[in-house]
Amino acid sequence: MRDITDERNNISELQKYLRELHYDTRGEIPLVNPDGIYGPETAAAVEAFQRIHSLPVTGEADNATWNAIYKEYQAAVRRRARPSPIFPFPEEDDYEIDEGEYSDIVAIVQFMLRLLANAYDNIDGMPPEGVYNESTVKDIKAFQQTHNLPVTGRVDKATWNALAEAYNRLNQIDN
Repeated sequence: MRDITDERNNISELQKYLRELHYDTRGEIPLVNPDGIYGPETAAAVEAFQRIHSLPVTGEADNATWNAIYKEYQAAVRRRARPSPIFPFPEEDDYEIDEGEYSDIVAIVQFMLRLLANAYDNIDGMPPEGVYNESTVKDIKAFQQTHNLPVTGRVDKATWNALAEAYNRLNQIDN
């Protein structure tokens, strides 16, 4: 909870919110350096925010303005945040996906291989079906060989990590 008697920290906090909103609005709100001083730059940023959000344009951060700035700041942070990752691979050190397994994690491996087939000539990337079949074994062996991993055809933690890194790299390029 904010200490309303700590004016300098409150101003710095307000300036931090306004700074984030500057980037989120692509400059519609002037850039403010959080220095804890409510000077002309901060007042101009507050005025711009008030104008954009149809609040009375006073340049002062009353409760209504503060709450609106904070609400918009939270929304901006959520918009700019990276998507949350998932961690489907089990943490056990000796877990391996092997031929014949039928599971969601196999389907995820196959989805990754399907994308990687666009960048690797030796990976076919057949449509995901959730069954660790001969085609998946072949693609994994090719991937392991390309990445200097033991060529077992099974997905252990090292192979999973290499697949995930390659997938993420390629997915960043594609998006």
